[in-house]
Amino acid sequence: MKSYLSLIPISAKVRRRQNRITILCILISVLLVTTVFSMADMMIRTEATALREKHGNWHIEIQNLSSSVGEEIRRESWVSAVGWSETFNRDGDQPFYIGEKKAVLQGTDEAYMTQLTSSLEEGNFPSQDNQVILSSNAKEAIHAKLGDEVTLHTPAGDKIFTVCGFGSDDKAYYQGQLFLIGVYMDQTAFTGLMEENGIVSNPACYVRFQETAKAGIAISKLQEKYQLPEDSISENTAVMGISGQSSLESMKNIYTIAFVLFALVLLAGILMISGSLNSTVTQRTAFFGMLRCIGASRRQIIRFVRIEALNWCKTAVPGGLFLGTLITWGLCLLLHYGIGGEFATTPVFRLSPVGLVSGTLVGIVTVFLAAQSPARHAARVSPMAAVSGHTEKEPSKKRPSKLGSGKIDWILGFYHASASKKNWFLMAASYALSIILFFCFSVGLDFARELLPSLRSWQPDITFNGYANARILDRSLIDEIQAIPGVTHVFGIPYINQVPVDSSRPEISSVSLASYSDYLLNCSESSVVQGDISAIYKDTHKVMTIQNKDNPLKLGDTLEIAGKEVQIACVLSDGLFSSESIVICSQKTFQQLMGQQDYSLIGVQLEKNAPDTTTERLSSLVSQDVIYSDMRESNRQDRATYWATRIIGYSFLAIIAMITAFHIINSISMSVTAHTKQYGTMRAVGMEGRQLTRMITAEAFTYAFSGLLAGCSVGLPLSRLLYLRLITRYFGTAWHLPVDILCIIFLFVFASAAAAVREPSKRICRMAITETIKSL
Repeated sequence: MKSYLSLIPISAKVRRRQNRITILCILISVLLVTTVFSMADMMIRTEATALREKHGNWHIEIQNLSSSVGEEIRRESWVSAVGWSETFNRDGDQPFYIGEKKAVLQGTDEAYMTQLTSSLEEGNFPSQDNQVILSSNAKEAIHAKLGDEVTLHTPAGDKIFTVCGFGSDDKAYYQGQLFLIGVYMDQTAFTGLMEENGIVSNPACYVRFQETAKAGIAISKLQEKYQLPEDSISENTAVMGISGQSSLESMKNIYTIAFVLFALVLLAGILMISGSLNSTVTQRTAFFGMLRCIGASRRQIIRFVRIEALNWCKTAVPGGLFLGTLITWGLCLLLHYGIGGEFATTPVFRLSPVGLVSGTLVGIVTVFLAAQSPARHAARVSPMAAVSGHTEKEPSKKRPSKLGSGKIDWILGFYHASASKKNWFLMAASYALSIILFFCFSVGLDFARELLPSLRSWQPDITFNGYANARILDRSLIDEIQAIPGVTHVFGIPYINQVPVDSSRPEISSVSLASYSDYLLNCSESSVVQGDISAIYKDTHKVMTIQNKDNPLKLGDTLEIAGKEVQIACVLSDGLFSSESIVICSQKTFQQLMGQQDYSLIGVQLEKNAPDTTTERLSSLVSQDVIYSDMRESNRQDRATYWATRIIGYSFLAIIAMITAFHIINSISMSVTAHTKQYGTMRAVGMEGRQLTRMITAEAFTYAFSGLLAGCSVGLPLSRLLYLRLITRYFGTAWHLPVDILCIIFLFVFASAAAAVREPSKRICRMAITETIKSL
């Protein structure tokens, strides 16, 4: 043997069974971090692709910019692409038509359509002023084909264009739409058309930078060099946000929250490794003391413990990386093929450098750092203590402990748990972190639900909407639609914008007014955040509003509408309309205030497997001035997104819960092994097996109760803070004590503590008294 370090492989062979638990702890921690960071990487890739497809691949939009300055910006070395675009008649409320269909006009260039957005689906960009690209729904709406001539009717006269392509920069807007068509032409043709109709053209400039990671610096350069006003620049929040470059306060809050959650996940793995190493080294203090007896210095002992700990990484880290990658692939397969929708682009069987590097670093660095304290503890064992056999540090007390009137077995169990303050802290912290993460992830799932209004029970599958919310839908249409087979519910809403009011709040001079049917009021009961929705039914002159940060209306405010006073008796977190000052009342109250009105919107809910004949009959009812939207696919994708979020969130929680449960089971088992000699002595003086079981139970539940108290003390306030910042601030939903989550946490804590007691107590009770006394 050339050095004491040569004992490391020998010790590993001799203690293979004991080391297996420690290696497993490291493996699970590496697995956790690898899985979390790999899935985060895959989700960012998926969302980046989906967001670029939906919102375009540009970074900023600049208003009121001259073409000459735009050309200068295009030549900058750190700018990748510059395009121009302007939209007119977005809502179809102006008399511009392609055939008999409403026309949305857009003047743009090839860079915008092909580089900054993935708009061109078929054909080519217009090469002449008499060529146009039509949105893809024109194939069905007017049966258009490439090369066809179409007539654009305008107030200034008709124009004939040739169809050279199909596509749009907002596919979701035109999908299923049969009475509104997008018409894309080059800027020269668009500008001329606007001038003929007496409309001023003012296109916006869209810019993409070479490096998204440096977009913030590039924006500052643009503003400084070209003297651009700050209010003229708006960012593509989706693309900038996913890359971590958004300047919006809301996105910065999300970045901070994400960082905190990841830090907590990392800390959970670190605590598990630290606790395991601490227990392992504590059991072997006699061995390190004997090394001191044969001449090893304290520095050599410290080095021995560090290298031995790192030696475990040779097996644990690759194993954790491999299993973490397999779990990531499994989740990606589920999202790609099982959930589909926007997750159909989820990478499958791809390695994540971020996940692999994070897992490796956490495994090695954490083990190295976690070994520092146990190494110093091992180095402090004196040769004399090792020879005498008294390697455990005895607490120095001037007076004996007061055991009180409780049972000795319960008191000794608590004493075992609290004797090592460090071990007690590590065990309680492991429990507490799991509880905190559970609270935080549950808020994340609530946030995901609020972001997807299609999950609401009132969400329609088909909508009929007057252009610019015009009240042109006859009330008798409701009965006609309800009679169609495959239709489950129909509701109609009259909507009036800019209704003059006298308000108890001086800053409010007008509101938007809408009415809900009894069916919608029933569906909205789950969205009530303040007040009582039952007061809204019938002709009560009680109204409600929708909470958002831009809505000044509050519970109890009074409004005078058309000479009649109404009071806000209820506040909702969401609804079909979300204007700044929205007032919603019952149909009878609306009739009293505004008289009999036709509908602005009719929503239709269909059976799950409604036949195509149902939608065909519904579309046949639509007149020229009505927007018909089939929202079934977008609703399905939203539901898929929510379920994917739940699957990923609960998978992470399951891994964290598994780590915590394994940690407590492993720690109690190690503690029992370390105290085997004491248990044997107590059995020798007459203690029964069930008393020993109660001792172990008291130790386990001391850790559990401590972790539960710490976790709830930190987790509940943190949960409330996250809820207020993410949900209450933007959606109005008030925070309530999560009783269901608390019940799950209590059940998990007690179940894991009970499971930790079972096997060690059976093992110690099966051992003979002589065997336990002789054990080290």
